[in-house]
Amino acid sequence: MRLFIGYKAWKEEEYLLNRMTFDDLVKAYVTYPAIQVYALIVLVALITGFATMTSLTLFAVAFVVGALMFPVAWYLIHRFVLHGSWMYKTPYLASLWKRVHYDHHRFPNDLSVLFGGLHTTLPTILFAAGPVGWWINGLSGACAAIAGTVVMTCYTEFLHAGQHLAFEPKSKFWKTIKARHLAHHFHNESGNFGIAEFFWDKAFGTFYAETADAPRSATARNLGYTDETAKKFPWVKELTDAEPEKRQAMRSRGAA
Repeated sequence: MRLFIGYKAWKEEEYLLNRMTFDDLVKAYVTYPAIQVYALIVLVALITGFATMTSLTLFAVAFVVGALMFPVAWYLIHRFVLHGSWMYKTPYLASLWKRVHYDHHRFPNDLSVLFGGLHTTLPTILFAAGPVGWWINGLSGACAAIAGTVVMTCYTEFLHAGQHLAFEPKSKFWKTIKARHLAHHFHNESGNFGIAEFFWDKAFGTFYAETADAPRSATARNLGYTDETAKKFPWVKELTDAEPEKRQAMRSRGAA
């Protein structure tokens, strides 16, 4: 297995989660360029953090704080940004919204639109975790907090992909989070915004344990971007219609 293959070659593999085994997922995960960049960032951040460390305790605190920042940041972004309508109503943001979330709900088995892109994840991580870590313990704390957030990003990306994989998890934890996340995708998208945990859903009243606890939504797959909406805000539809036939055919094979 070639480890460093680049984005173009990775996408040519046409990773469809409903046709993949767990081993296929591991291969796709470790060869995805963004995951490799994350690993490098963690390594550099930890080395720099240790080299400039003045307190092991504060370093550890910053790392843990960085890790704990991820779930709340993800919840807020997922609920209020990715599930908001304002991005597809803006020409300059429509393509970004399409890539980072609309395509994932429309084509949940397409791994290429499940994994986040560095152009969206890294700025968020650096500007959120960096200042908090710096406040805790200067440069060392900033590095620790960034490392903690990136580690949580990698962990969540893998679990998220596994939730869409066509297999029955043996782990009760994974089985539970898979059921709740798939309910978000196929039953009601206005709840269960978490991936690996649902503390913030429970805190803000958007959690439902069973599909019977929430009404079925007609917009779970299109996030409210209906044909009628597309007539007024056409940019996402135009981009979708312009996609290469090869990509459209691939997604048809991965249709849920």
